[in-house]
Amino acid sequence: MNVYDAILQRRAIRKYKQRPIPEETLRKLVNAARLAPQARNLQPLKYLVVNDPKLLDDVFACTRWAAQLSDGTPKDGERPTAYVVLLVDKEIVGSDYKGYDIDAGAAGANLMLAAVGEGLGSCWIGSVDRERLRAVLQIPDRYIVHTMISLGYPAEKSVAEDAVDGSVRYYRDASGTLHVPKRPLDEVMFLNELS
Repeated sequence: MNVYDAILQRRAIRKYKQRPIPEETLRKLVNAARLAPQARNLQPLKYLVVNDPKLLDDVFACTRWAAQLSDGTPKDGERPTAYVVLLVDKEIVGSDYKGYDIDAGAAGANLMLAAVGEGLGSCWIGSVDRERLRAVLQIPDRYIVHTMISLGYPAEKSVAEDAVDGSVRYYRDASGTLHVPKRPLDEVMFLNELS
């Protein structure tokens, strides 16, 4: 699969088959993340991979999912089989550096695109109870808990489509397919000048 096709296929997945992801695959995804561009090449990000079944429920309890959907929170038997917690090492960035949000964006995008190539679904989760997660995973204060990416083999279909009448609210159809409206290309791209 080429990169452009992976971009077209990548959608947020919130329902997963309960099949473990091989450790080799998880290592491949983190490797893709760590090779993303990083400001000043500081590389302050660390990646805490959680795939221990004994921890997954406790980590899941630290998250909130898809407020726009009545069934946006995965049920038992649909939950992620792994998470990658993006951490920022404060000993690397110091107290005045704020570029780590951009670093995390580039790394997370790489990870999620690599996941598509491995037949996995993902969902970037920013709505996280960070202090509870820190306690559950015993994350030292040295690290900023940035965001998380859930992973698993997809148990739902999610499609992108051009937004109609400006609405970008996502929804499920009668067959359970998740539709994710995106603003049309001609609405967001300007060639040489704003119009």
